[in-house]
Amino acid sequence: MSNPVSGLDGLASRLAAQFAPRLAEQAVDGAARDLAVRLAPALGQPADIRPQGQARLVGTDDPAAVARETGTLARPADPWLAPVLAELRRSATP
Repeated sequence: MSNPVSGLDGLASRLAAQFAPRLAEQAVDGAARDLAVRLAPALGQPADIRPQGQARLVGTDDPAAVARETGTLARPADPWLAPVLAELRRSATP
């Protein structure tokens, strides 16, 4: 091409700067919602999603659910979080 189009690099940079943060936030929100949906049956209740900076905390403050995940001196652990996280990791691996 004898007359290359100029300015595309600048346009690409401006578009990336404009849309990348929003797309990243949407991806994080979507992943948190997906994790919460997958956790709900194992928890027996809806999982909480709380923003923390750019991250999302997904889980529960329910003492019984926490004790079930970690176990106690009297009862062995019956994890609900670890199996769901393992499933998510497997499904995210190409």
